[in-house]
Amino acid sequence: DSIELRRVLLGRKDREMFHWFLDTIVPVVVGVAKVEQLKSNMLPTEWLPRSLEAFCLLCVENNFVKVQREANGEKDVPTLWTRDSRGKKKNQGWTQEGIRRYNHLVQMVKLDRETLQLEDTLYLNTKKDERLNREMEKLKRKQEIIASKERGWEAAEDDLSSECESDLDNEE
Repeated sequence: DSIELRRVLLGRKDREMFHWFLDTIVPVVVGVAKVEQLKSNMLPTEWLPRSLEAFCLLCVENNFVKVQREANGEKDVPTLWTRDSRGKKKNQGWTQEGIRRYNHLVQMVKLDRETLQLEDTLYLNTKKDERLNREMEKLKRKQEIIASKERGWEAAEDDLSSECESDLDNEE
């Protein structure tokens, strides 16, 4: 499925895209390990500052057309508000128009957070459920290994069962 920029910019008004944004874009900017550690324990508003959420949206918007066109074979497609001289000039290569857009996005995120607080709670609950389901599946695989050993059958090695067996060996 292709991503529609319009939907991403709707923020919390489009739950599916908001979750995609938090799961796919934000970790690239914030750090995958940090997001994985926090997303099922805290509301997004607690671990993602408003300015960083706006910056993530700005980055998506800045690079959206470039990525689409380059995926179709075009070369050297410019971004909207940055140039190759990034880091060598004032504002790290962002144009004034890009900075204005960022400031607008900060206000948009502020309003989004104020009016649609429930979406952050729904996201957190979804991530808690996903984590619980993963933990239950892992426990189920461990129990299957124990049961097969008790029946006298040796479990076949694979990436998942070898992790489980080493955990079991440590418990004995």
